[in-house]
Amino acid sequence: MDELPVLDQARLNLITRGNAALANEFLGGLFEEAGELIGQLDALIASADRTALADVAHTLKGMASEVGALRLRAAAAALEAEAEPARWPGHAGMVTAALTELQSHCGRSALADDRLP
Repeated sequence: MDELPVLDQARLNLITRGNAALANEFLGGLFEEAGELIGQLDALIASADRTALADVAHTLKGMASEVGALRLRAAAAALEAEAEPARWPGHAGMVTAALTELQSHCGRSALADDRLP
């Protein structure tokens, strides 16, 4: 996964038409919603609910794909595809790490101002 860029800037530019405020809004929405979904993973892992876990991972994968968050997308796809419950916690950790990495990447890019990350 490390070989993938954290963020596909071309994808983000495409969907926002280069509008920095819109990019910030999209990324902010991703951070908020992904954080909420990731918060559900521990309970789903504990309940061994494969279907619900795959649904959450699929939703994360789709949200990440939309904005070009490539590492987050890959981590969510791996979690979605994992059939072995013993491996779910490791994959969930990779999803959390990918989101944290994306947030850090965007923070370094000064999302608070009017530049794109």
